Amino acid sequence: MNWHFGTHLLRRRLVQSGRRQGEILLHEGLELETLKRARVRRPYGRDVRKMGLKKLIAKRVLLTIPTILGVITLLFVAISPLPPTTRVAFFLKNEREYYDTVFLKRRIHILGLDRPIPVQWFEWVVKVAHFDFGVSMSSGAPAMGLVLNSLPTTLELILYSAPCIILSALWLGTKAALNHNKPVDHAARIAATLGTTFPVFLLAGLLVTAAWLSYPQLHFTPVGSLTREVRIGFIHRIQNGTFSQYTGMTTIDALLNGDMPLFLDAAAHLVLPVLLLVFTQGVALMRVTRSSLIEELGKQYITSARAKGLTKKHAVYRHARKNASVSIMTLSGLLLGNMLTGLVVVERVFVLPGFGNLAVSAAQRLDVPVVVACSACVAIAFVLINMIVDILYRFLDPRIRL
Repeated sequence: MNWHFGTHLLRRRLVQSGRRQGEILLHEGLELETLKRARVRRPYGRDVRKMGLKKLIAKRVLLTIPTILGVITLLFVAISPLPPTTRVAFFLKNEREYYDTVFLKRRIHILGLDRPIPVQWFEWVVKVAHFDFGVSMSSGAPAMGLVLNSLPTTLELILYSAPCIILSALWLGTKAALNHNKPVDHAARIAATLGTTFPVFLLAGLLVTAAWLSYPQLHFTPVGSLTREVRIGFIHRIQNGTFSQYTGMTTIDALLNGDMPLFLDAAAHLVLPVLLLVFTQGVALMRVTRSSLIEELGKQYITSARAKGLTKKHAVYRHARKNASVSIMTLSGLLLGNMLTGLVVVERVFVLPGFGNLAVSAAQRLDVPVVVACSACVAIAFVLINMIVDILYRFLDPRIRL
């Protein structure tokens, strides 16, 4: 009798106070006994989320170390079958040194190319840690220096095209999902099909041809990063020390130096490449956005929200798009990684001295040090982007365990 009365009284107190979790005290005054511990998951508080986020960041940063080490090892395995006389050429700045037999043998011994494979691997890792991939076999310049000089052009193109790709894909995918099987949805699917099936080089060639045909009216050259007159003045200013290069990106440096004519000319040369990338790279993200939102709109919580009077548009923007953001974030990360190497055609057609152009030129000349340096940069970029995406998952959905 007392047991049931005490349990009933305790449950009543718990309901009144709104508590669903905790230890239940029985036989008050005699002993404390835990009857049950609620298993209802508590919402993540700010302190708990911050602590979990710090732990996740530390875990992901530590996991990138063996991943990058594995990439470096794969690159070593790829070049280790080459004979020492070939690999030593990666570190010779003068071509005539290669034909000096005595100097060549001494150089092989200094670089450790005649030592056991584990020792060579360790010395290779040390060199890569110091960004020493050797010298270019065609120009004699440091391979990593050539890569770093080409990155600003590619990063500038990504800086302007990536936000446009993501925003346009999210907007068009959301509109297509809201108007499922309506003219807007059909138009979006047709645009996605065209962007997927048309070759990038064909669309780039058509854009360049159309720009050249309109040259008498616009007086604008579609290829290159700057017009000829502006480029000559730009080079003179750099040589005279009147123009400071902070980032290597022409548009950003022009704004930092207060040179609006240079900024406008450089930005105008980026319009066609950005439009091409938005049309060809954004269709996959638009499709994923559309399909994810359509799937979310068919779930029960959306039906319940609609039954309570929430409009379809508000249900998508407030609820469905948040739950569909995980797959969208995943594809966005892959898209950014692919753009580092996927801009080869764009840079070649529009004559932009970027990273992809350098990698293709080095491969055509069999410039192994530059190719290896480019491969390492791409692999490390993918590792870092995946790490950032994994961390962002926690912001999008705290329930995800990585």
